[in-house]
Amino acid sequence: MYLALLNSLNNGIMVLDVHGKICWANESACRIVATNWKYLKNRGLSDFISDSQAGEVEDSLVDCVELGHNFTYRELQLASGRSSSTIDASFSKLQHSFHGHGTVLVELAEVDQILKIAREVKYSKDEQSSKQLLRGLAHEIKNPLGGIKGAAQLLSKEADASVYQEFLEVIISETDRLTGLVDNLTGPNLKQISDPINIHRLLEQCRSLLSAEAGGKIDFERDYDPSLPETEGNAEQLYQAILNITKNALEAVTEAKTPSARVRFSTRAVRRAHPGSRGSHQMLQVRIEDNGPGIPEDLKDRIFFPMVSGRAQGSGIGLSITQTIISRHRGWIEVDSKPGNTAVDIILPFGDRQ
Repeated sequence: MYLALLNSLNNGIMVLDVHGKICWANESACRIVATNWKYLKNRGLSDFISDSQAGEVEDSLVDCVELGHNFTYRELQLASGRSSSTIDASFSKLQHSFHGHGTVLVELAEVDQILKIAREVKYSKDEQSSKQLLRGLAHEIKNPLGGIKGAAQLLSKEADASVYQEFLEVIISETDRLTGLVDNLTGPNLKQISDPINIHRLLEQCRSLLSAEAGGKIDFERDYDPSLPETEGNAEQLYQAILNITKNALEAVTEAKTPSARVRFSTRAVRRAHPGSRGSHQMLQVRIEDNGPGIPEDLKDRIFFPMVSGRAQGSGIGLSITQTIISRHRGWIEVDSKPGNTAVDIILPFGDRQ
C-alpha cells in the first residue's frame, strides 16, 4: 500500500543501498532522470549527476551511510541527456532497511517545477485581483450603457426621428456590442454541462474553420494520439477556448509574415500535478503550436490577464476568457515561447477523473 502512495508523489523518491546503488525508485524519479526502472536498477546515483558534482555527492553519501548525517544538495545538475534540468536532492539515513537492503532515502525535486508552481500560484492571485477590479468597473460601465440604449430606443420612436434612424440604430447596436464585451470581460456564463467530449473532433472543427479563413496560406499540422479517452465538460465553451488560442497563433504568424507559416495541433496523455494539489495524475494535454515570432518577454507571464494584448488591435479579452473556461473545467494552461516557436498547452482531466 505504501508503495502505491510513494508512486503517486510528484517528487522523485529513490532508495539506495550501502554502496550508493539504486534498489528502488518511484515513477516520478524515473521521469525526472528520463529513463525507466529497468535501466535505473542497481545503477549508482552518481551516474545521473554531472561530473563536477558527482564526487562531492558520493563523499556525502558515505557520511550518510556510516555516520547517519542527513544532507540536502541544492541545484544539482543532471548528467548528459538532461543537462538543462536542475534538481534539489535530500538524503536521509533510514532507521530500518527497505526490502532488506535499502539504507538511504533520496527525495528529488525539480527546481524548474518548484519555481513554475510558485509563479503559477502568484499569477493566480494576481489574476483574481485583476478580475475583481474588472467586475467593479464592468458594473460602473454597464449602468450608463443601459441608459444610452434606452434613450436611443425612445428617440427612435419619435415621429420626426426617421432622419436620424440610421444613427440611432448604430447607437443601439454599439451599446449592445459594448454590453456583450463587458459581460465577456467578467467571464463567460458557463452552463454546468458535463458531457463526454472527443477533443479531436473539436480540434478538427477549429482547423476546418481557420484553414478556410487563412485561404490555404497557413499549413495546419496534426499529431493526435487516437488512444486517448474522452474528457468531460461544455463542448461549446472548450471549442471557444481552443479557437481563441488558435486564432492568436494564426494572427501571430500572419502579422509577422512568417515564411512557411504553420500551426500544429497535438494531443498526449501526460502526468501532471496541479498547483496546490498533492500527487500527480494522468491528464489530457492539447498543444497548439506555431512558428511565429514568439511572445514578447514582458508579456509572457501576463497574456491571460484581462486587457493585456501583444497586438495593437487586440482587446486583451479573448485569452482571459479562455483562461476562465479552462479553469472551470478543472484544468490550466502552460505556455513556452521563444522566437520561432510558441507552444500553448491546455491541460485537462480525463472524463473518468472525479
